[in-house]
Amino acid sequence: MIKAVIIDDERNSRDIIALMLEKYCPEVKVAATASDCAAGIAQIREHRPELVFLDLEMPDGTGFDVLMGTQQEVAFEAVFVTAFEKKFLHVIRCSEVELILKPIDKESLLQAVTLVKTRIANNSSKQRYEVLLENFNNVQHASWKLLIYDTNGEERTIFLPAVECFEAQQDNCLFRLDSGVEVQAERPFRYYADLFSTLQFYQVNNTQMVQLANISQVDPHLGKVMLKSGIVLDITERRRKDLLNRMQR
Repeated sequence: MIKAVIIDDERNSRDIIALMLEKYCPEVKVAATASDCAAGIAQIREHRPELVFLDLEMPDGTGFDVLMGTQQEVAFEAVFVTAFEKKFLHVIRCSEVELILKPIDKESLLQAVTLVKTRIANNSSKQRYEVLLENFNNVQHASWKLLIYDTNGEERTIFLPAVECFEAQQDNCLFRLDSGVEVQAERPFRYYADLFSTLQFYQVNNTQMVQLANISQVDPHLGKVMLKSGIVLDITERRRKDLLNRMQR
């Protein structure tokens, strides 16, 4: 049995999560609920749950505040629940911490609980939360960290400034670092392309994306992008002018 705590400022949301867990995830037992950060921290300290469902924004703080106030004492797994994905999307996705969007559906809940159960059974590292909180407290996106699971299922933490480029590798994604190291993530290229589209990265073609700071030259006539390491990538015709304008800005 997995002991859980639900922290959400909306009573309806707390009730829905509890009812859905009872119906679809009987192996999860809700020990307590709370409507704000302070009460949630108190419930976590009292019940020492293995799983906490965390609303992102509450009247007295955020789910990140709850984590910062408890992770050193109680090593639980967290599942964020929110109706506003975009505000903290990059912080959460870069850490591989689970996120469910409201209104909650059965498939999303089952997927999150199944993954959490595996992590609990394997006594998985809590490095995800270190990356999550470090990025949350760092306003400089360019110096964030990215936690990935490689194709062997191992956790790897990558310093974002060290990423030269990444590309599709069948159903996975290959990261090329400035040290010459290559890391193959088990997630697809599209996942990271969408994640980094608003950061200092640029997709030069259908299967490759580069960090702007690592570009040394763009040849619009040959349709090539040269990186500082010497790597040369193709850039599609429709992206050439846009990339040159963006680099000039």
